[in-house]
Amino acid sequence: MTSAGDQLLAHHAALLAIPALIPAVVVVGVILYIASKDRREEREEREEREIIERAFEDDE
Repeated sequence: MTSAGDQLLAHHAALLAIPALIPAVVVVGVILYIASKDRREEREEREEREIIERAFEDDE
């Protein structure tokens, strides 16, 4: 416990970490966005390919 006149000071490492943390979060967000977009496009291409294959199988 601290007495009434004592002050608790924050450690400066937390203040120094904030500017480094924000760009890291932005970079991770961009990477996740690109990865999800790429997977979505792959899924759509696979579905289109399956539809085309089924259409040609019906003709035979």
